Amino acid sequence: MQSTLAPQTGRLDRHIRRSYLRVQEGVSRHRISYSLEEALRLAVLPGEEQGRIYCFRRVSLSGIPAEANRRVWMERVEHALIAHASQAVHASHPRASAANAIYFNNLEEALGTLLADALRGADGAAWTKPAWFPTSLLGLESGTSYDRQIPAILERLRPPAFAPGAAAAIVFAALGDADPAGLLSAIPTDSLREWLRAFDDEKASVGEASALPLPQKLRTALERAASHFGWKDPSTIWLALQATLCVSPSAWVAGSALKRARAMLRMLEAEQRHDASDRNASSIRDSHATALVFDDDDQLAMRTPPARDQSRMPSLQSERAAATESQVSSPAPEDGASLIDSSLAPGQSSSSRQLPDPSDNLEVFPRAVRREDRTEAHPQLLGSATAAAGLFFLLNALRRVGMPPALAAFPALAEARFATHILKRLAIDAGVADGDPILLCLQSSLEEFTLDSEVLAALHRQPGAWPIGFPPSSRSNLDEEYFLSVWTFAVRRWCWRAARLPVREIVERKGRVWQTRTDIDVTLPLAEADIRIRRVGLDIDPGWLPWFGVHGRVVRFHYRDRELGGDKC
Repeated sequence: MQSTLAPQTGRLDRHIRRSYLRVQEGVSRHRISYSLEEALRLAVLPGEEQGRIYCFRRVSLSGIPAEANRRVWMERVEHALIAHASQAVHASHPRASAANAIYFNNLEEALGTLLADALRGADGAAWTKPAWFPTSLLGLESGTSYDRQIPAILERLRPPAFAPGAAAAIVFAALGDADPAGLLSAIPTDSLREWLRAFDDEKASVGEASALPLPQKLRTALERAASHFGWKDPSTIWLALQATLCVSPSAWVAGSALKRARAMLRMLEAEQRHDASDRNASSIRDSHATALVFDDDDQLAMRTPPARDQSRMPSLQSERAAATESQVSSPAPEDGASLIDSSLAPGQSSSSRQLPDPSDNLEVFPRAVRREDRTEAHPQLLGSATAAAGLFFLLNALRRVGMPPALAAFPALAEARFATHILKRLAIDAGVADGDPILLCLQSSLEEFTLDSEVLAALHRQPGAWPIGFPPSSRSNLDEEYFLSVWTFAVRRWCWRAARLPVREIVERKGRVWQTRTDIDVTLPLAEADIRIRRVGLDIDPGWLPWFGVHGRVVRFHYRDRELGGDKC
């Protein structure tokens, strides 16, 4: 039995690079192959439901009778895999290359770590040899060089696997302070052009877009790229696009990302030329002053340092302040997979952690996992305990009252992260405690919900921006508070009419919540499953929601029928 790795790695996928079967004569090889594949597919490993990825270099299964039934096969295979998983080390561990089993907390962490390692390895010594597990996760031939791994990793970061904003944050986190020339040189030009064309077909195809204020790290990276490739090269434009998405993920929803990226490059190029002309003019003045010295007063004046150009200082300070306000927060990770022999990787998982408050984040980008600052933990159940595990059930209610078509008809609401603000309001009205971890999943936008006066005026003429069954308001003093109240009332009304449940009763449920930059997993005890919730489909996995959160989120619900390791919901 032999198969190749899939180009995409799903949470519960398992891929085998190579397998060997030793059976007695007369035994049905096809029956054993089927039993083994089924057992691998149905085995459950710790944390995989929440995205943990395992890679096993080699798994040996022996002593299973050829005539064994499917229950025996499933028990033996799962027992062997769990035994290997319990010995797995984190992929950032110094012994990871020599270990027989490694794990990542999620796919986001895996790709970010692999990209950071590939960038360091591509710039390192020629004798640097890649570890065994990157090729397993990427579906490449064993021993593939770092420069060939880089485009494969970036291909995995493209939509729909990742939202563009989340992918951009991963790229810059892996890049760090390094020169982007190595990264850009490894990407084929055709791939760059294809990526840019995908953003050229955006919704906002008309009108001008202004440049965004950039953190200093991003400015430096773009200036380095331009000095190597030029300001109009596809490589520089692609990096500027990633910088735009990193600073303003909503630019993708609004369809202005590529326009803003080009405006950003024009602004930086103009500033660079202006600074160069200032330096040239200053050097000319200095040379003339040196040649035309008439007396001691002129010599003294010449030695005095020239005054700085104060006319440019306020704008630079304001840009830095704006860049600091738009710093990219760094939640955690995502998806998972599984491999056997040279690679066996199921889902994802990670240690229970307190989700960070974005206001406390002092770094512009989340650091890629380094080998010297990793923590090893093997939790059985991920996430933080919450008393409001039903809050994200309301995402399905938002769908029912018309949120997706409203955001499509009125993109300004998507840029304002309207859905997040509705959930915040419903959580407050339901009495969710301020310190509940589930609220941290909504703190991607800490500002108050505001809309421009032009947008508010346009709401009178946009029936598609209102909930289903609610005509546009004729109020002359329409404001954000009233518009938000209409939507929250629409959600409450739907919940009562469909399920005969108030919002508070839907929200107040014990469970665990685990968030990454791209995913939210909510785990609830199976014993407390509510038939009223199930009957109207509130606990159906919403899946990928591009209109929820900064980058868009994949939201999943899990019910557990047993507790592993004593962890309770």
